[in-house]
Amino acid sequence: MKIAVLVLFSSVAICRAQMIPDAKADTTVPNPAYKTVHPELAIDQAHGNIHTKDGLFKPSNPLGDLSNDNNNSTPAFTQAECDAVFDRVQKGGSLFLIADHAPIGDAAQLLAQRFGTTLGNNFVFDTNPDNFTSEDVTELVFSERNQLLGQHPITHGRNESERLHRLVAFTGESVSIPKGSTALLMLSPTAGEVSTGSDLRPMFDKDAAKAKASRESALKRAPSGAQAMAIAFPVGQGRVVISGEAGMMTAQVFEEKQKDGNETIGGAMGWDVSGNDDRQYVLNKEPQQLR
Repeated sequence: MKIAVLVLFSSVAICRAQMIPDAKADTTVPNPAYKTVHPELAIDQAHGNIHTKDGLFKPSNPLGDLSNDNNNSTPAFTQAECDAVFDRVQKGGSLFLIADHAPIGDAAQLLAQRFGTTLGNNFVFDTNPDNFTSEDVTELVFSERNQLLGQHPITHGRNESERLHRLVAFTGESVSIPKGSTALLMLSPTAGEVSTGSDLRPMFDKDAAKAKASRESALKRAPSGAQAMAIAFPVGQGRVVISGEAGMMTAQVFEEKQKDGNETIGGAMGWDVSGNDDRQYVLNKEPQQLR
């Protein structure tokens, strides 16, 4: 039986409203890969998680001790824990590691490094309108059209109905691409990164010229084009997927309080945003698809 070790770090995103899980999200699997025998699944609910299976992901979010205005974190995992996970994957297990933008990259860094990759612990943006949504320069688009969607069984699916055409990430961090790995979500030459959320604010200036200049200046300081936002690779007899973004793995809505005290839904993230294949992306990461 294939062992799937699932470790999920959700978003501590920059937002203007309260994020809550969408209780109406469609979680059915019309054509499951496992119909009689099922893999064993482990979800990390320790390590200071603020999101658990009964909460926002009901995703989880391991953190250490925060510092630098919550932009950095001490490691969430001990070296012994990282070694134990590595050993299990090498013997045939599967790891799906989701480490969101700063400070989650710091918290998961030791585990990522144990598998030979490095997390940026940053906030990635793009300066080319073809590579982000009309809403936000950190809402990155990875599609067949802009050629940032990698070629892999996960993106191809088992048939045409499962093939991915357009994915949207909702603020993430960079991930290095070690030898032997496949970049599922490739960062473009026009992508850059900043180390704190406050560094992003000038990019959203109401003056379009100032916002554009801020993005271009930040890109020159720290380009991210040689990195990815998600990678996949084999480890021994097992398989690993590492994602530098969490929102696209979820179905979340934004709850906003009105002047009269009532709360309304003011927006969505992940599966609930129309025009992307994010939901299928998650389904395609079943253990057999990691191969």
